[in-house]
Amino acid sequence: MTALEICNMALDYLKVPSIDSLTAESTKEEEICTRHFAPARQEILRKHPWNFAKTRTTLYAVTTTPPFEFDYKFLLPSDFARLCFIGSENEGLVGKEYAIETDNYILSSDNYSSAEEKTITGITQADPGVVTCEDHGFEDGQVVLIEDVAGMTSVNDTHFTVANATTDTFSLQTQAATPADVDTSGYAAYTSGGVASLAPSLPIGYIFDEDDTTKFDALFIKAFALQLAVNMSYAFAGKTTLRTDCRNLLAEALQEARAVNGQDKPPIRITRSRVIGARRRYSSGLGYEGNPSRIPD
Repeated sequence: MTALEICNMALDYLKVPSIDSLTAESTKEEEICTRHFAPARQEILRKHPWNFAKTRTTLYAVTTTPPFEFDYKFLLPSDFARLCFIGSENEGLVGKEYAIETDNYILSSDNYSSAEEKTITGITQADPGVVTCEDHGFEDGQVVLIEDVAGMTSVNDTHFTVANATTDTFSLQTQAATPADVDTSGYAAYTSGGVASLAPSLPIGYIFDEDDTTKFDALFIKAFALQLAVNMSYAFAGKTTLRTDCRNLLAEALQEARAVNGQDKPPIRITRSRVIGARRRYSSGLGYEGNPSRIPD
């Protein structure tokens, strides 16, 4: 289903005639739909961990650390919509120390990366700059910290994204949601020394801002169209009754879509209760060393 068809579904709920375009707006209705479509999509995506919009990535710490409480600061992906889990075990967010704050950063005290240092033997003055580092083992997209370089000191204590990696070389890109080549042609010449090491990393699972409507689940499409209708209701009707009707339909659609979405994957047990476990063992007659009167620690 296309974005235009989803908009026309929303207009059906509002009893407004269908539109013909979202890219060449010529009517008030088309302008309103274009204005509300993306925000409504992002809003409905944040309301539930939809399976079709789940993905995983590894975040890398930025050079600037938080002033207190947390140890590392990580740059979130540009398409980030909602955090699902932290760590490689997909155990959710229970017991994790984190906060999502300004500038799209996630803060965490967890550090999942090794920081083995690799010796640098050269850095070119070029666009992009190319680092020679024998058998470094880095991969494209990873983030490395460069330190202790003599001569080209501008690269010291800076995180770079690895690009065009070969066995012994890699080129430098900025650490950003969309990395760009680092032009070192204006830097002082490299003379000696230097080490590169992987920046602290953090595996996460998250909901991303999926904008390909062909990937949308059918039940999600219904909920999305109703969310869009709710958001546009005042612009078209200016009446609370129509908005209330759409909100009630949205609540029903979300309940159904969430239930089915949750059944597509078996539940993961996130926490274990020693108290409940002890009760079960005691009630079943399984006590400590055969003595049901003693509850195990």
